[in-house]
Amino acid sequence: MDIIDVHIHAGHMSEWTGPARQLWIEAGPYAAEIYDEEGNQMPREYGDVIKREEVFGGILIPEYSPRAAGVMPLERALEINAIHPEFIPIANLNPNYHDDLAGAFEDQLRKGARGLKIHPVHGLFYANDQRLYPIYEHCEKAGLPVFFHAGTSLIKGSKMRYCDPYTFDDVIGDFPDMKVILSHGGRGFWYQTAEFLAKSFENVYIDVSGLPPQNLLEYFPSMGRFSGKYLFGTDFPAVPGIRKNYDVIRYLVGDEKAMARIGFRNAYDLFGFWKEGIFEARKAQDIFEVVNDAATRYRGVIPEDRYHEPYMPMEELTAEMRRMRFYGYRKDLKLLGVMGKEQVKDVTLIRHAYVATESQGKGIGSKLLTFIERQVDTEWLLIGTWKAAAWAIDFYKKHGYEIMPDKDGLLRKYWSIPDRQIDTSIVLGKKIK
Repeated sequence: MDIIDVHIHAGHMSEWTGPARQLWIEAGPYAAEIYDEEGNQMPREYGDVIKREEVFGGILIPEYSPRAAGVMPLERALEINAIHPEFIPIANLNPNYHDDLAGAFEDQLRKGARGLKIHPVHGLFYANDQRLYPIYEHCEKAGLPVFFHAGTSLIKGSKMRYCDPYTFDDVIGDFPDMKVILSHGGRGFWYQTAEFLAKSFENVYIDVSGLPPQNLLEYFPSMGRFSGKYLFGTDFPAVPGIRKNYDVIRYLVGDEKAMARIGFRNAYDLFGFWKEGIFEARKAQDIFEVVNDAATRYRGVIPEDRYHEPYMPMEELTAEMRRMRFYGYRKDLKLLGVMGKEQVKDVTLIRHAYVATESQGKGIGSKLLTFIERQVDTEWLLIGTWKAAAWAIDFYKKHGYEIMPDKDGLLRKYWSIPDRQIDTSIVLGKKIK
């Protein structure tokens, strides 16, 4: 079952304060896999480790709280999102750190943030601080979700008086159409208050991150009946295991439909981040269907001895998936197009680029190509295709690619294909750097 984790932290070790680093990073099992020897987060590995636990998507949280947790800027979340677009960055504001709140918020939105996290207990301000009201008004009008840290914190420098969810009641009442998420659900002393707010206001939800999953029904006795108001989150990397936490809650709730809402559907519907766009394609069956549907266009065009059905057998596809990363364009959970990216020696290759027949001509291939071009850190981006596939050659030429000289040499150096395919293929390239 797919999972959406709505509460994932990002940042280099050095950006966290010592107490926060001990609590968030060193206490969990993930540090050795997601940080390098200098303690810098490794964006590719960061996302891969999370996805390994069947996480479909997530929300990345920066923080600007120098007196408590530290300063983990939005850029860290953006670094992960650039490789793993299913992990969505949101903004963070602190009235005691940002002199120009509106300017800081606009800057973070411009860079790619798609929501907001407010952290009163670490930033040492109240959620109903009037300086934040223009920001809340913006979020309400734009439909941007706002996460509030609701509850205590063990990090040195935190102040409990800023934890009380009563101050959130003012904001909820003053902005009744703003999507409000109470992260940690009033952890410590205010579980009943948080539960009451979620049950009483249509726009309020509880994110269960940072709570012992086995105790959730003690904190929120009506969680099963009101499963539409709860969101799965973990506080990663400060979690014993994403899937481990999920499975404990699943057993506790004891209702597959309710758990599907808590673990996936509530976040999917509430935020809308994953309903359409480019995300990593990791399910072999979905890729298989798109590739072999689109490849029927080759029938009668490329040499007969090169065409077969399925065009790409499942065994070949799974082998390719171990060697490269596939991205796909998805709408309403349906994969419509795919494009592989593989770095070989000193160049990057576009591999297996296909759009489902019914979705061709709608700009999906162009969007995938543009996305991959932004990721390339080699001088050249190359694509190999059939000489007879005039439509493919025209597509790449339209996007600035040129037919490369010495295509035989390039195909032998960067691809592993038989001589017959080399004879009937062409290479196009674009200088990226």
